[in-house]
Amino acid sequence: MSKTKFVVGITGGSGVGKTTLIRKLYNEFPNRVTTFSLDNYYKPKHTQAKDENGIINFDLPTALDTANMEQDLLKLAGGEAIQQKIYAFNNPSIEEEFQRLEPKELLLVEGLFVMHYDFLKPILDYTVYLKVDQELQLKRRLKRDVEERNYSYDDVMYQWENHVIPSYANYVLPYREDSDLIITNNSTFDDNIHTLMQVIHQNID
Repeated sequence: MSKTKFVVGITGGSGVGKTTLIRKLYNEFPNRVTTFSLDNYYKPKHTQAKDENGIINFDLPTALDTANMEQDLLKLAGGEAIQQKIYAFNNPSIEEEFQRLEPKELLLVEGLFVMHYDFLKPILDYTVYLKVDQELQLKRRLKRDVEERNYSYDDVMYQWENHVIPSYANYVLPYREDSDLIITNNSTFDDNIHTLMQVIHQNID
Protein backbone atom coordinates (compact mmCIF):
# COMPACT_ATOMS: atom_id res chain seq x y z
CA MET A 1 0.00 0.00 0.00
CA SER A 2 1.38 3.39 -1.03
CA LYS A 3 1.85 6.22 1.41
CA THR A 4 0.37 9.59 0.50
CA LYS A 5 3.18 12.01 -0.30
CA PHE A 6 1.29 15.01 -1.68
CA VAL A 7 -2.31 16.24 -1.35
CA VAL A 8 -3.64 18.61 -4.02
CA GLY A 9 -6.96 20.44 -3.69
CA ILE A 10 -8.74 21.23 -6.96
CA THR A 11 -11.58 23.73 -6.97
CA GLY A 12 -13.43 26.24 -9.14
CA GLY A 13 -17.03 26.79 -10.24
CA SER A 14 -19.35 24.46 -12.10
CA GLY A 15 -18.15 23.41 -15.55
CA VAL A 16 -14.55 24.59 -15.19
CA GLY A 17 -13.02 21.22 -16.07
CA LYS A 18 -12.11 19.63 -12.74
CA THR A 19 -12.82 16.14 -14.10
CA THR A 20 -10.81 16.80 -17.27
CA LEU A 21 -7.82 18.02 -15.26
CA ILE A 22 -7.99 14.97 -13.01
CA ARG A 23 -8.01 12.70 -16.06
CA LYS A 24 -4.83 14.39 -17.28
CA LEU A 25 -3.18 13.83 -13.91
CA TYR A 26 -4.08 10.14 -14.00
CA ASN A 27 -2.43 9.93 -17.43
CA GLU A 28 0.69 11.75 -16.22
CA PHE A 29 0.99 9.72 -13.00
CA PRO A 30 -0.46 6.25 -13.78
CA ASN A 31 -1.24 4.06 -10.76
CA ARG A 32 -0.06 6.80 -8.40
CA VAL A 33 -3.29 8.83 -7.94
CA THR A 34 -6.39 8.60 -5.77
CA THR A 35 -9.27 11.08 -6.06
CA PHE A 36 -11.42 12.10 -3.12
CA SER A 37 -14.56 13.87 -4.43
CA LEU A 38 -16.59 16.07 -2.12
CA ASP A 39 -19.63 15.35 -4.32
CA ASN A 40 -19.95 11.92 -2.72
CA TYR A 41 -20.95 13.48 0.61
CA TYR A 42 -24.28 15.12 -0.19
CA LYS A 43 -26.83 14.69 2.58
CA PRO A 44 -30.19 12.99 1.86
CA LYS A 45 -32.70 15.05 -0.08
CA HIS A 46 -35.16 15.44 2.81
CA THR A 47 -32.51 17.17 4.95
CA GLN A 48 -31.50 19.76 2.37
CA ALA A 49 -32.25 23.49 2.62
CA LYS A 50 -34.87 24.99 0.28
CA ASP A 51 -34.96 28.45 -1.28
CA GLU A 52 -37.84 30.92 -1.06
CA ASN A 53 -39.67 29.04 -3.84
CA GLY A 54 -39.40 25.69 -2.08
CA ILE A 55 -36.67 24.41 -4.42
CA ILE A 56 -33.81 22.43 -2.84
CA ASN A 57 -30.51 24.27 -3.01
CA PHE A 58 -27.68 21.74 -3.34
CA ASP A 59 -25.13 24.53 -3.92
CA LEU A 60 -24.54 25.38 -0.27
CA PRO A 61 -21.68 24.22 1.96
CA THR A 62 -24.33 22.90 4.38
CA ALA A 63 -25.55 20.45 1.69
CA LEU A 64 -22.60 18.14 2.40
CA ASP A 65 -21.99 15.78 5.31
CA THR A 66 -18.75 17.34 6.49
CA ALA A 67 -18.38 15.11 9.56
CA ASN A 68 -18.13 11.92 7.49
CA MET A 69 -16.12 13.73 4.85
CA GLU A 70 -13.49 14.83 7.35
CA GLN A 71 -13.31 11.41 8.97
CA ASP A 72 -12.84 9.60 5.64
CA LEU A 73 -10.33 12.08 4.27
CA LEU A 74 -8.15 11.98 7.38
CA LYS A 75 -8.05 8.19 7.17
CA LEU A 76 -7.18 8.22 3.46
CA ALA A 77 -4.52 10.94 3.79
CA GLY A 78 -3.09 9.01 6.73
CA GLY A 79 -2.56 5.89 4.64
CA GLU A 80 -5.74 3.94 5.40
CA ALA A 81 -8.11 2.61 2.71
CA ILE A 82 -11.75 3.70 2.97
CA GLN A 83 -15.16 2.56 1.70
CA GLN A 84 -16.80 5.63 0.16
CA LYS A 85 -20.46 5.79 -0.78
CA ILE A 86 -20.97 6.87 -4.40
CA TYR A 87 -23.40 9.77 -4.68
CA ALA A 88 -26.43 8.90 -6.83
CA PHE A 89 -27.79 12.45 -7.26
CA ASN A 90 -30.40 11.72 -4.55
CA ASN A 91 -32.15 9.36 -6.97
CA PRO A 92 -33.89 6.62 -4.92
CA SER A 93 -34.17 4.36 -7.97
CA ILE A 94 -30.39 4.00 -8.16
CA GLU A 95 -29.02 1.20 -6.00
CA GLU A 96 -26.62 2.29 -3.26
CA GLU A 97 -23.00 1.67 -4.24
CA PHE A 98 -19.67 1.97 -2.49
CA GLN A 99 -16.14 2.24 -3.80
CA ARG A 100 -12.89 1.35 -2.07
CA LEU A 101 -10.32 4.14 -2.16
CA GLU A 102 -6.73 3.08 -1.63
CA PRO A 103 -4.09 5.61 -0.55
CA LYS A 104 -1.64 6.47 -3.33
CA GLU A 105 1.33 8.84 -3.55
CA LEU A 106 -0.81 11.63 -5.00
CA LEU A 107 -4.17 12.40 -3.39
CA LEU A 108 -6.50 14.75 -5.26
CA VAL A 109 -9.30 16.40 -3.28
CA GLU A 110 -11.82 17.96 -5.63
CA GLY A 111 -15.04 19.92 -5.25
CA LEU A 112 -16.69 23.32 -5.02
CA PHE A 113 -15.92 23.92 -1.36
CA VAL A 114 -12.37 22.54 -1.15
CA MET A 115 -11.02 25.88 0.04
CA HIS A 116 -14.07 26.90 2.05
CA TYR A 117 -14.11 24.20 4.73
CA ASP A 118 -11.65 25.03 7.50
CA PHE A 119 -10.92 21.39 8.34
CA LEU A 120 -9.60 20.77 4.83
CA LYS A 121 -6.94 23.46 4.86
CA PRO A 122 -4.38 21.63 7.08
CA ILE A 123 -4.72 18.49 4.95
CA LEU A 124 -3.96 20.17 1.61
CA ASP A 125 -0.34 20.64 0.54
CA TYR A 126 -1.21 22.58 -2.62
CA THR A 127 -4.35 24.20 -4.06
CA VAL A 128 -5.39 24.67 -7.68
CA TYR A 129 -8.18 27.01 -8.77
CA LEU A 130 -9.68 26.46 -12.23
CA LYS A 131 -11.04 29.52 -14.01
CA VAL A 132 -13.33 29.64 -17.08
CA ASP A 133 -15.40 32.34 -18.81
CA GLN A 134 -18.89 32.26 -17.27
CA GLU A 135 -20.69 31.84 -20.63
CA LEU A 136 -18.63 28.75 -21.32
CA GLN A 137 -19.33 27.40 -17.83
CA LEU A 138 -23.07 27.66 -18.45
CA LYS A 139 -22.77 26.01 -21.86
CA ARG A 140 -20.90 23.07 -20.31
CA ARG A 141 -23.40 22.74 -17.46
CA LEU A 142 -26.35 22.75 -19.86
CA LYS A 143 -24.72 20.04 -21.95
CA ARG A 144 -24.06 17.91 -18.88
CA ASP A 145 -27.39 18.34 -17.08
CA VAL A 146 -29.78 18.45 -20.05
CA GLU A 147 -28.13 15.92 -22.35
CA GLU A 148 -26.50 13.57 -19.83
CA ARG A 149 -28.68 13.83 -16.70
CA ASN A 150 -32.06 14.53 -18.36
CA TYR A 151 -32.87 17.74 -16.48
CA SER A 152 -35.11 20.26 -18.23
CA TYR A 153 -33.58 23.43 -19.67
CA ASP A 154 -35.76 25.58 -17.39
CA ASP A 155 -34.71 23.66 -14.26
CA VAL A 156 -31.03 24.00 -15.14
CA MET A 157 -31.37 27.73 -15.79
CA TYR A 158 -33.28 28.24 -12.52
CA GLN A 159 -30.53 26.46 -10.57
CA TRP A 160 -27.85 28.39 -12.43
CA GLU A 161 -29.30 31.82 -11.71
CA ASN A 162 -30.62 31.23 -8.18
CA HIS A 163 -28.21 28.69 -6.69
CA VAL A 164 -25.03 28.16 -8.73
CA ILE A 165 -24.02 31.78 -9.36
CA PRO A 166 -24.73 33.05 -5.79
CA SER A 167 -22.90 30.05 -4.31
CA TYR A 168 -19.91 30.64 -6.56
CA ALA A 169 -19.78 34.31 -5.55
CA ASN A 170 -20.02 33.53 -1.83
CA TYR A 171 -18.12 30.28 -1.30
CA VAL A 172 -15.75 29.71 -4.23
CA LEU A 173 -14.58 32.95 -5.87
CA PRO A 174 -13.37 34.59 -2.60
CA TYR A 175 -10.64 31.93 -2.33
CA ARG A 176 -9.24 32.30 -5.84
CA GLU A 177 -6.37 34.57 -4.91
CA ASP A 178 -5.51 32.38 -1.91
CA SER A 179 -4.87 29.35 -4.13
CA ASP A 180 -1.31 28.28 -4.96
CA LEU A 181 -2.02 28.13 -8.69
CA ILE A 182 -4.74 29.47 -11.02
CA ILE A 183 -5.29 27.58 -14.28
CA THR A 184 -7.52 29.03 -17.00
CA ASN A 185 -9.46 26.45 -19.02
CA ASN A 186 -11.41 28.08 -21.83
CA SER A 187 -10.55 26.22 -25.03
CA THR A 188 -7.69 24.33 -23.36
CA PHE A 189 -5.75 24.52 -20.11
CA ASP A 190 -3.23 27.37 -20.13
CA ASP A 191 0.50 26.93 -19.54
CA ASN A 192 0.05 26.78 -15.78
CA ILE A 193 -0.92 23.14 -16.15
CA HIS A 194 2.78 22.46 -16.82
CA THR A 195 3.63 24.22 -13.55
CA LEU A 196 1.23 21.90 -11.75
CA MET A 197 2.80 18.81 -13.31
CA GLN A 198 6.29 20.01 -12.30
CA VAL A 199 5.21 20.70 -8.71
CA ILE A 200 3.70 17.24 -8.38
CA HIS A 201 6.74 15.53 -9.88
CA GLN A 202 8.96 17.39 -7.41
CA ASN A 203 6.88 16.17 -4.49
CA ILE A 204 6.21 12.50 -5.32
CA ASP A 205 9.20 11.37 -7.43
